[in-house]
Amino acid sequence: MKKNFKNKLVGCMVLTTLVGILAVPSLAQVGQKMAYLNYNNMKVTLNGQTLNLKDSNGNAVEPFTIDGTTYLPLASISQALGVNVSWDGSTNTVALTTTTPSTSGNTASPTINTTTTTTQSISMDKAKEIALNHAGLTASQATFFKSILDWENGRQVYDIEFYSGNKEYDYEIDVATGTILSYDYDIEGYINTPVTPSTPGTPTQSTGDIGATKAKEIALNHAGVASSNAVFLNAKLDYDDGRRVYDVEFYSGNKEYDYEIDMATGTILSYDYDIEGYVNTPAQSTGDIGATKAKEIALNHAGVASSNAVFLNAKLDYDDGRRVYDVEFYSGNKEYDYEIDAASGTIISFDYDVESYTPSQSAGTSSGSYISEAAAKQIVEQKAGTTGIYREFKLDRDDGRTVYEGELRSGTIEYDFTIDATSGTILEWEVDRG
Repeated sequence: MKKNFKNKLVGCMVLTTLVGILAVPSLAQVGQKMAYLNYNNMKVTLNGQTLNLKDSNGNAVEPFTIDGTTYLPLASISQALGVNVSWDGSTNTVALTTTTPSTSGNTASPTINTTTTTTQSISMDKAKEIALNHAGLTASQATFFKSILDWENGRQVYDIEFYSGNKEYDYEIDVATGTILSYDYDIEGYINTPVTPSTPGTPTQSTGDIGATKAKEIALNHAGVASSNAVFLNAKLDYDDGRRVYDVEFYSGNKEYDYEIDMATGTILSYDYDIEGYVNTPAQSTGDIGATKAKEIALNHAGVASSNAVFLNAKLDYDDGRRVYDVEFYSGNKEYDYEIDAASGTIISFDYDVESYTPSQSAGTSSGSYISEAAAKQIVEQKAGTTGIYREFKLDRDDGRTVYEGELRSGTIEYDFTIDATSGTILEWEVDRG
């Protein structure tokens, strides 16, 4: 359980990295001091929007106090305000410059425009408008439940999430250009009478099947991509929440499209696309561990014996310009998904889902029967084996049940989770090592 108020004894030189927002002595000093850093989950807002503060390496950081003075990370604050920051080691000077130089001879402090800067070209409202236009919806048809300014791969983005009817839309939009970097939507609570397989991974044929070719056609038509411009990575029959679906994945240019299509009706249940290679990534070794080794790595990490696993997929793919193995398998009622670096065998991300989960009949349905937020966070931190900063934590509805959903950040690792709000069972768990 993360403590809301924690003290750390450290030796530091705070002037090189931090801004004090309360009065501090003007007398210059050289050397080191021992100080208690007091954390209390402080937040910083800019024009009403909460800032996600990060260091130069993209790691989440928190403001803290020393002897009643509050300190903020200089790089994050300066960038949010449109001020450039640099360090001159020869003179031990932190240099702050505005994007528009002040008039010669003007020694007054520069005026900072906090609404229109080179680092924030579009507003939050504009980002919402872009998302709604792309989804083909009006503002009156949407209910927004998340709109935050965030950082992704070294750039500022807006994370926009909203509902319309029984569909949930998620958008990631570049703050500087308004480019849609990724988006997806899911049909919540979709029900189609399925034929339940006796063993996960061994489907039983139902009365209706549109076929993989038709599923590809539906996906291409929706994406507005001609078949001649698409390179298919996958078009396979799978199970999701007890129903049979086609998972269709393909590239067109530098975009990767993922679709989940109902096998019997052809309904698009979810889709997303990502712009691949939007940020240059380091060169990858030419080695290849092979699919067999990738499976072994995934099984060892999951603690599952090969005799207890039914593999759905173990294929070579590309993600952000690097070669990876996508490994998926069932064990009991759990589905595991792993992304493993093809050259080094490093686990880049993984998650698992409890399939066809049904709460016990004795579980209550009123809000009074839900586990507390504190208890849910304790479950998360016990599973992760660490504490950190919750970038998102909310009570939500998913497939007809009430759940806690959120994201815990600890250093460079992100933990995404879904927990049954009644029983405390972890329904979904994903780890991304950044």
